[in-house]
Amino acid sequence: MEETISAAWGSTGCSDSEQKVKQHTKASVTKVREKALFAAIRFILLGKTMPRRKRKSQEQFSEASRTLPRAKGKKNRVLIVEGGGMRGAFAGGVLAAMNRWYPSRRFDLVVGVSAGSCSAAYYVTESPNDLEATLKNLNVWRYELSDGRFLARRRLLGKKTVMDQNYLIDHLFGSRYRLKKERLDNPRSTPLFVVVSNLSSGKPEYVRATAENALPLLKAATALPVATKGRSNLGNEMFTDGAVTDPIPVEAVIDAGYKDITVVLNHPRSYITGRTGRLLSFLSFPYNKSMARFVRHEYHIKYNRAKEVINHPPPGVKIRIVDPPMSLPMKIVTTNEQILNQVVDMGLEAGRKAFEKMQVEKRRFRRWITGLFRKRQ
Repeated sequence: MEETISAAWGSTGCSDSEQKVKQHTKASVTKVREKALFAAIRFILLGKTMPRRKRKSQEQFSEASRTLPRAKGKKNRVLIVEGGGMRGAFAGGVLAAMNRWYPSRRFDLVVGVSAGSCSAAYYVTESPNDLEATLKNLNVWRYELSDGRFLARRRLLGKKTVMDQNYLIDHLFGSRYRLKKERLDNPRSTPLFVVVSNLSSGKPEYVRATAENALPLLKAATALPVATKGRSNLGNEMFTDGAVTDPIPVEAVIDAGYKDITVVLNHPRSYITGRTGRLLSFLSFPYNKSMARFVRHEYHIKYNRAKEVINHPPPGVKIRIVDPPMSLPMKIVTTNEQILNQVVDMGLEAGRKAFEKMQVEKRRFRRWITGLFRKRQ
């Protein structure tokens, strides 16, 4: 009987190859144990663990610029795009019109805040000659954010967040309306910097968008407190919505030496904000008292000071404002499709008027210069 079983299943003895496998496995286990022992001794003696190898995304983020570059000349132009949640539909329309009349190559730097950074990313990476793609990308604002997949208030009662950033960034920007993020690394493209708020330091940081970090960076930039988790990981640090610490970074841009500034606002230029309520401040950062205090006591001061600078720029600084003619008929979480389309159209018209007029003036100036030279000849 035993001989029959042995013949059916093969010999019970170990071959030379099996012996080698066992020896190799034993040696591998020994090496792992030695490494674990070494790490334990190091922890006991030095009080710290073995350094871990950084992920590629962490290395890319640590190498990326996290401050605004200094202006290289007096004529350097910069564009700032304000955020504001769903109010960003207005800026989306403005930038679509600008891509036709005043493309991103006319600027030396583009700075986006919160939702404004998303529209700015498309503005920088989309070709001004590709009208079809520009209008298609506007469908994100027109149709994709109104059906409950991105934003649903009923999620307040569950474990999910009101705003689904994975749907917005990974699905819409990463696939359905793919952001051509590889163009961010093109030396001929205008640098895009995105404002994020460092949860450890409580300070704003201005991170350059690259092909490698674009989507994670936009996810951090739009981590709106209460509506989302209010935090997102970049490298080995945690960040939140950039608008929390620098809602309109006009002072940072001026400090960097820029004198010719265009600001796209989602509120009328005359709008100022009041102090944030105590409950909303707490709900925004329930586990970060310093950030909650900042939202409560400092945010409105910083926002209103930026508006003061925009409306009354310092000597030598020129600021062009593109803003809605009246308060937008929406709130930060409005998802009504009809209203969103109305606001996008308002942005398109505002952008066309602002920059079409500029182009006409430039053509007149060129004709005047040409005529002047002809007379001299």
